Amino acid sequence: MDAVSRLVSDRQVDHEIFDGLDDSDLADLDDRFSLASFRKGELIYSPYDRGDALFLIESGRIRLYRSAPDGRQLTLTMLDEGMAFGQISVLGEATHDAYAEAMVDSVLRVLRPSDLERAIAGHPRVALNLIRSLAERLRLAEDQIESLAFRTVPARLAGQLLALMDRYGRVTTVGIRIDERFTHLQLAEMIGTSRETLTKVLNELRDAGLIDVRERLIWVLDADGLERVKRAG
Repeated sequence: MDAVSRLVSDRQVDHEIFDGLDDSDLADLDDRFSLASFRKGELIYSPYDRGDALFLIESGRIRLYRSAPDGRQLTLTMLDEGMAFGQISVLGEATHDAYAEAMVDSVLRVLRPSDLERAIAGHPRVALNLIRSLAERLRLAEDQIESLAFRTVPARLAGQLLALMDRYGRVTTVGIRIDERFTHLQLAEMIGTSRETLTKVLNELRDAGLIDVRERLIWVLDADGLERVKRAG
């Protein structure tokens, strides 16, 4: 058994598309998946490499993003273990203008379209779970469009920090620490601004006593204050 197989066999990950399935269903589906590992920064697919498949994150973190001709990037979403993503034409007219990138070393389960069709036919619950997942991604995308169109950079950053706090936050004696490191460029790409503007606004939030930044980790010191900044924008 290779290192990736050992990693998968030793860990139990609650994948969102497996919700509500019994052990026999899971055993049948497990045989349909192959495994793939990606290093930090490696592309999983791009607009030039369709890569039709459903991917389940066994470990790691994946970023979906769009890229402009001038090199600017906009992060569409970040996905953690247990979440599903992919460009799946079997579910309808697929769009192939997004990139998927491993933010850290990651292990994925991969289900190709023909196997996905059989999985859905044999396990209708999988289709329902996929619809729920896609509906949630659509809601988040609509929220992002609204934020980019109507909110200021400080409001967008405050909202993003609150979202990261909810997702990765750990309570400490001096505030809620976001227990994942993100560069200024990564944060800028999450809210659709430049790195220079992001740094300026981040410093303003720190000077206002709402956050602290140490060793590329962010502490939320005043969540209510961030919420007010978010709402004011």
